[in-house]
Amino acid sequence: MSLKKFDLAKNLGLKISGQMKAAGVPGRFAQGATEVLDRKEQRRRDAAAGLVPFACKLPLDLVKQINERGSAHEGGVNGWLAEVIEKGLKPVARKASTKPAEEADEAAAPAKAPKKTAAKKKAADKPAP
Repeated sequence: MSLKKFDLAKNLGLKISGQMKAAGVPGRFAQGATEVLDRKEQRRRDAAAGLVPFACKLPLDLVKQINERGSAHEGGVNGWLAEVIEKGLKPVARKASTKPAEEADEAAAPAKAPKKTAAKKKAADKPAP
C-alpha cells in the first residue's frame, strides 16, 4: 500500500527533525564542548582513565543528599564521592599493618635506643659528689 504525498512529506519532516535533535550543538559554536559520545566510546575513555563502574543500592534520602552535595562539587557527583570514600578508607589503611610482628618490634627498638643514650649523657654530665 503506497503512502499519499502528504504522508511522505510528513514522514520526511519527522525524520529530519529527529536528526536535528540527535545531532547536538555543532562544533563551531561550542568547540566540541557538548560532544555527544556513544556508550561504547564513553566506556573506552573511562577505562583508559582507570575508572570502573561500581553499582550499589542506597536509600533514597541518601541519594538525594549525594546529588545535592555532588552538584556543588567541581568534579561532580563522581569526584565528590571518590574524595569522600578515600577519606573514609584512610583510617582503615593505617590500622591494618602488613608487617609481621617481628618487623614491628625491630622498628620500635631503634626509637627506644636514643632515649637510653640521652639518659646516660645526662648522668655523665652531672658532677661526681
